[in-house]
Amino acid sequence: MFSCCFPKREGSGHKSWWKQGLIRRLRGSGSRQAQSLEHTDPRTPKMTQDPKKSSPKLEDAGKVGSMEPDMLKKLVFNLVLAHQRGDPFFVPAFLAIYRRFATTRQVLDLLFLRYNFFLPGSEQDQQNKSALSSILETWLLQYPGDFCQHPDMDNLKQLVAYALLNLPDSDIILQVCRL
Repeated sequence: MFSCCFPKREGSGHKSWWKQGLIRRLRGSGSRQAQSLEHTDPRTPKMTQDPKKSSPKLEDAGKVGSMEPDMLKKLVFNLVLAHQRGDPFFVPAFLAIYRRFATTRQVLDLLFLRYNFFLPGSEQDQQNKSALSSILETWLLQYPGDFCQHPDMDNLKQLVAYALLNLPDSDIILQVCRL
C-alpha cells in the first residue's frame, strides 16, 4: 500500500530496510536488542563476544562441529540466570534450537543435576526454583513433543518425578495432566 515510502534496494525489500534502521537506532543506544536483531539477518556480520561477559552465545552452539565440550553445560546452566536477569531472548532461543546439538534427555539431565537440591530457607534457591519452574512450564507448553515422543515417555516421567520432588508448587503436574 505505501510501497512508495520505502527505498528500493535490490534484494532487500522494506523489511530489511526497516530492520537495518532499527538496528542503527538501537546500536546507538547501546542496546542488547540490536545484537539479537542483527544476528537474524545472515547478510549482517555477527558481533564478536565481549571477553568480559561469561555468558555463552547460542549462535556459536548451532554451528556444526564448533561446539566445545562444555558448551552445552554452559548454555543449560545459563538458562536460569538469563531468566532471572529478565533476558527475553535466551530461553526461547535455546528451546527453539537446542535439538541441533543436544537431546531433550541431555538438557534435562544437566538441569536436574545443576538444581538437584534446594535449601528450604534460602531466598536464592527460591528464586532459582521459580525461574526453573517457569522455564520448564514454558518448555512443556511450547514443545510438548519433546516430552511425549517415545512410547515409554521417559522424558515426561523424569520431568514429573523432578517436579514432584523439587517443584511441588509449580503448575508442571497440571500441564502434564493436560497432555
